Amino acid sequence: MIGPLTEVTFTINGKPYTVDPRTISVDTSLNTFIRNHAHLTGTKFMCLEGGCGACIVNVNGVHPVTKEKKSWAVNSCLYPVYACHGLDVKTVEGIGNRKDGYHPIQQRLAHLNGTQCGYCSPGMVMNMYSLMEANRGAISMEDVENAFGGNICRCTGYRPILDAFKSLTVDADEKLLDACQDIEDLTKTCPKTGSPCAGKCVSAKDRIDHKRPVKLVFEDDREWHRVMQVNDIFAIFDQIGSKPYMLVAGNTAHGVYRRSPSLQVFIDINAVEELHTHSADSNELIVGANVSLTEFMKILDETANKSPNFSHFKQLEKHIDLIANVPVRSAGTIAGNLNIKNQHHEFPSDMYLILQAAGAKLTVVETGGKTSLLTPADFVQLDMQKKVLKSITLPALDASRYQFRSFKVMPRSQNAHAYVNGAFLTKFAEDGVTVESIKLCFGGINPNFTHATATEAFLVGKNLFDAETVQATMNQLSSDIRPDWVLPDASAEYRKNLAMALYYKYLLNVAPEGTVLVKPSFRSGGTVLERPLSSGQQTFDTYERNWPLTKNIPKIEALAQTSGEAKFTNDLPPLPGELYAAFVIATKPHSRIGKIDAADALKSPGVVAFYSAKDIPGTNNFMPASLGNQEVEEVFCSGEVLYHGQPVGVILAETFNQANHAATLVNILYERVSQQQPVYPTLKSLVDNQAKTRIFDEPVTTTRRGSNYRVKVSAARKVTGRFEMAGQYHYTMETQTCVCVPIEDGMDVHSSTQWVDLCQVAIASMLKVPENSLNFTVRRLGGGYGSKISRAGQIACACALSAHLQNRPVRFVLTIESNMSSIGKRYGCISDYEVDVESNGRIVKLTNNYMQDYGASLNETVGDATTEFFNNCYDTKTWKVVGKAAKTDAPSNTWCRAPGTTEGIAMIENIMEHVAWELGLDPLELRLMNLPEGSKMRELLPQFRKDVEYNQRKAEIDQFNMDNRWRKRGIAISLMRYPLGYFGALHALVAIHAGDGTVSITHGGIEMGQGMNTKAAQVAAYVLGLPLEKISIKPTTSLTSPNAIVTGGSMTSEAVCYAVKKACEILLERIKPVRDAHKDAPWETITQLCYAGNVDLCATYQYRATELKPYIIWGLSCAEVEVDVLTGNVQLRRVDILEDTGESLSPGVDVGQIEGAFVMGVGYWLTEALVYNAEDGALLTNRTWTYKPPGAKDIPVDFRVRFLQKSSNPAGVLRSKATGEPALNMSIVVLFALRNALRSARKDAGLADDWIPMGTASTPDQVHLLAGNSIEQYKLN
Repeated sequence: MIGPLTEVTFTINGKPYTVDPRTISVDTSLNTFIRNHAHLTGTKFMCLEGGCGACIVNVNGVHPVTKEKKSWAVNSCLYPVYACHGLDVKTVEGIGNRKDGYHPIQQRLAHLNGTQCGYCSPGMVMNMYSLMEANRGAISMEDVENAFGGNICRCTGYRPILDAFKSLTVDADEKLLDACQDIEDLTKTCPKTGSPCAGKCVSAKDRIDHKRPVKLVFEDDREWHRVMQVNDIFAIFDQIGSKPYMLVAGNTAHGVYRRSPSLQVFIDINAVEELHTHSADSNELIVGANVSLTEFMKILDETANKSPNFSHFKQLEKHIDLIANVPVRSAGTIAGNLNIKNQHHEFPSDMYLILQAAGAKLTVVETGGKTSLLTPADFVQLDMQKKVLKSITLPALDASRYQFRSFKVMPRSQNAHAYVNGAFLTKFAEDGVTVESIKLCFGGINPNFTHATATEAFLVGKNLFDAETVQATMNQLSSDIRPDWVLPDASAEYRKNLAMALYYKYLLNVAPEGTVLVKPSFRSGGTVLERPLSSGQQTFDTYERNWPLTKNIPKIEALAQTSGEAKFTNDLPPLPGELYAAFVIATKPHSRIGKIDAADALKSPGVVAFYSAKDIPGTNNFMPASLGNQEVEEVFCSGEVLYHGQPVGVILAETFNQANHAATLVNILYERVSQQQPVYPTLKSLVDNQAKTRIFDEPVTTTRRGSNYRVKVSAARKVTGRFEMAGQYHYTMETQTCVCVPIEDGMDVHSSTQWVDLCQVAIASMLKVPENSLNFTVRRLGGGYGSKISRAGQIACACALSAHLQNRPVRFVLTIESNMSSIGKRYGCISDYEVDVESNGRIVKLTNNYMQDYGASLNETVGDATTEFFNNCYDTKTWKVVGKAAKTDAPSNTWCRAPGTTEGIAMIENIMEHVAWELGLDPLELRLMNLPEGSKMRELLPQFRKDVEYNQRKAEIDQFNMDNRWRKRGIAISLMRYPLGYFGALHALVAIHAGDGTVSITHGGIEMGQGMNTKAAQVAAYVLGLPLEKISIKPTTSLTSPNAIVTGGSMTSEAVCYAVKKACEILLERIKPVRDAHKDAPWETITQLCYAGNVDLCATYQYRATELKPYIIWGLSCAEVEVDVLTGNVQLRRVDILEDTGESLSPGVDVGQIEGAFVMGVGYWLTEALVYNAEDGALLTNRTWTYKPPGAKDIPVDFRVRFLQKSSNPAGVLRSKATGEPALNMSIVVLFALRNALRSARKDAGLADDWIPMGTASTPDQVHLLAGNSIEQYKLN
């Protein structure tokens, strides 16, 4: 008898690997193995819970039953490396690269500007690759659009990514194919045979004996087993006694509830044939419990097509498609999902709900072959210790008698758990209306609630659709449904109302046409918002005479990004002796740090050291006063704790996991502060409690008073209101990261920072070392949006301190929880306004008092921008604005894409909407009435109104709203005047290599996705008259651009282009005599002659703000939305943006900036809610499970971007204008359109036509509660 294997074998990109307990710990993920052991850094990680998609790889294996080869995507951050036995893993490097040629997926994504920072690109590419492999290339545009719910991109707004991938589908749009025509054909050739790649390489399945189990024993007595039969599982159960164990399939549950560290035995059941079978006869379908959700959907679909009595399986399939995302569904199993519900009753499992309602039975086996048949509800209550869920049985239902429907309502279109889900099954009598039996199941109510039992009993024997019955049912449901409320969940009121609305939706949906009279305007309430295929249009000028300037070209690093060859800070190879760092945080605001006891942490495996404030040799401050900061912000808290999540020290350990685990073991003893203070984590909590002592005057520039402002005026109307905006997390796909390497004369610092100078000054003063001992290099950031301007300094300081004290390399990468809890966000803002206005709409007096949420410190003043932008494009002579700053118990807030400008423009545009509402005027006419004479907006607005067919669409919407009670549409237009100013100074260095005339450039800007390097290369090519291929952009360093200003404020690309242009002009001047003497000589000859004559071919130039003139960027946006009034879900039907970009230096890059900024704004206004614990100020929405930026199906269905034509900017760099931030200021238009849609809903609900105050984030729960629904309105006719 051959014993079990003692190692696990698989391949990565065709190269065989074996892992065993001597070198790899049992909890190692595939991601960690790929990055740290196979040293392939193309595969990224961020959330470590399957919520962001940066880590996706492709896996090929053999189906345990059919023995066919299958291919699927997995989140490598969740998938255990020991579960890879017999699998072939492909990473982004394996499908195409610079050496072997690129894969068409990589080429298309690069070519159509589907990358910006590039951090999400490898995951996007591998998700698409897996989709094509799994379907052998036969995929549609709709398949593509549906497959990216698990891939977050904060930069692009998704449209170009979807376009690139849709161009590879069988039904690809002609326009997309045309856009791809000029891609060079770089077919990937096989490195071994030299012929086109046939995709047949070494396969792990040929290298292992599939029948042999695996048994691995680790040093810490933990075990990993791989078994082939259910009996083997019980044999292991008998051996392990009371050791905690886990059955491993996809390990996706870890993305919701972290695995217990106490687990000792892992049993991989992926190869157990009995758990993967399925069979159907005319009465039932039996499916093995370990079938993946993806395969289950396929089985349901195939079975539904066989018999009408299985037709409800289509409904089940549709609902499962809303669970998590593609890679999670491909790895996760039915049993895995149900077991989460078994262990965590509060988990709103969709699988549990729909199986319970559909009458499923679960087969559970235990030792000795005892089996039991249970309903899902009984299963959830069962103690599953040493039992195995074997299969699921779904009965056939007579289609003429049964009606099954299910619904899931969530904060965004995909990849989110439900607020509430509902599943309903009625068995009707022969008449089709009388209830014989009924199941009404809801999730998300409270941990022990599934069935509305009293309502179910009440309905038996009644006509389900009778008017009196419907009302009585609603009243009964109302007393049945008793939601709990545990933050960060939506309110109990919303969840209760939503549950009843879902039942009403069910009635509208199944009411038989003909026998039951349903009012036509109610019918659409029975369906959910179906999303059509999305598309976009981009219109811009290009000037051929200036090419490569103004030409729409792919970004110069795009292919490196789509192939994973582009390196980020954390992709530096591991160095000998390297340690990982993790923050230890304080959790009690308004107490003092007494004693910090790290003894337990230091005993933890792999832990090397703990450092805190007392270990800092110099200044404990990462915000140097010399750079204009009024307040000290400590690297590590040394006294009073300012907020929950404030770092008090750093743990150093051998691995990332060891450091983050040990950080939780440090004990902090807190001392009480003399006077106990309440905790106010948000501006709203502070304002609601009137905490006046925490409100401070801003610098003078935040108060403005117009020349004709009078205290007493007489006007026809007075309009007053309050407008509230909360914070927003930047959501960079690369979290705060730093690697510090001690060297002979100091330290090399690799920080993901937008402001090298700040980090350099801060570290030098903290370590008491000279600034010239610190060498900074920044190649690129995985997104910035302002989060890495000042906040990167705290991480860099902590990392540098650790490296300095240990004299070893240190790598510090924040987890998403740490990044969200400890780092500041967008400034919240609350505005109280009062407007006196004449009946024709002319504003006679306007007063706006606003307050901004600074968090724990008053550094980084944002009020001057807020006040300046509040003017927008209006006549402000009779206005007065006063801004204040509030200190809250949260991390010090910081710049976030379009800081201050967003709040300023939002406040005034909201006021314009409010005043127009009160006066009954067209909001656009009101705006025109208040524009100054000679404003460019006077011509732009009427033209834009006409271009987007505003009047005609508004009339169509009014008709739609009359015809639909439970679906409402709205349209709105918003205006922007964006004054762009320059600040600071930075260098560019341009070097010509004489031998072949190629050019290298380095500059003081930081490339973080905004396309700065591409624009700089275009400018250099244009000025020097060279092809773009001759230009190469090198990383930014503190040597070549010392003292450089921060990259931010939308102006850095232009500043860099200006410096590059000037340096190139200096070189041309030097080369001129040689050129004049050799008029017809090619460039390469000229540069060689220059070399021979010792002409200096290296020039540097420093841009200074005073050399460039400020200018105005004009913009208009129009949005049309549709709301499902019963659920609060919103769909953006169409968005038009007109932005003045001057002569765009690089139209593809600028379109991407505009779309990306707008979609980030959509998240701010509609989906991204920060929820704090009122007791201790802890951020409760601190991961991808709870914080929801927009996904690929949340963007406008029809997304049109137009650059203002013929609008050259004489003041700008080469006649261009900036594009990074302005479009975010125009995104508030979605809120106005949504308010207009709700206006119609409230009117139908019989409410007065009062102004509807709305702010951020207007999530579905907020929208639903504003719609004015009440159960009395839930009628059929």
